[in-house]
Order: sequence, then C-alpha cells, then structure tokens
Amino acid sequence: MFSKNDPQPKSGSFESLFGKSIEIKGTVKSKGSLRIEGAVEGSIETEGDVTISESALLNASLKANNATVAGTVNGNITCSGRLELYPSARVKGDIIAAMFAVSEGAVFEGHAQVKEAAKTAQSEAKPKS
Repeated sequence: MFSKNDPQPKSGSFESLFGKSIEIKGTVKSKGSLRIEGAVEGSIETEGDVTISESALLNASLKANNATVAGTVNGNITCSGRLELYPSARVKGDIIAAMFAVSEGAVFEGHAQVKEAAKTAQSEAKPKS
C-alpha cells in the first residue's frame, strides 16, 4: 500500500484515508487529518494535517496545518505550519507556509512564500516614523 518514497504515517495519525481507487470532484472540508492516495479535483481544506502519497494526483488547492507531499499537486498550497516535499513530489502552484522543506529530487514550479520571512521583509520595508 505504501512505497518507500511515501511519507509513512504514524499509527492513528490520520482521520480519513482516500484510497487509490477514490476520485473526488468538489470541496473537501475536514477538522481532522487526511491521507490521500487517489485523485482530487477542486479544493481541500482541513484544520489538521494532509499526507499526499506518491500515487495521488491533486488538481486542487490545498489548505492545511501541515502537509507532506510525495505525489502530484497542480494547485496552490497554504500551510499554517510545515510543508514538506518528498523526492517523488511534483508540485505546480504557489506555496505559502511557515516552514518549507524540499527533498532532493522533488520538482516545484511556482512561487514560495515562507510566512516568517515574509513578515520580517514587510516590517523592514516599512518606513520608520
């Protein structure tokens, strides 16, 4: 079920599993953590964490606390915490995260904004009174 490149979930670490044979079109909203192995088209919003496995294909925007990506995401990703791209990750879209880690081999096409760095840059750019 999991390949060696997939993020390995901790026991009981996700509330819902969207398996390889699941295809979803529309909006997914959750308060808990999700693991996605299938296809999603639309948007995903969760207060929890999201794990995108190597077999997953998202043509969707993603908003989560933390996200781990080993599959393909075509859409913007916003994380209030950490976003990690594994070597098999393919991401095309803009990223906003408090922490951002990219493993060697991952492909990312878009703009990235690390929130803490962005806050510092904005405060430095403001004229001082």
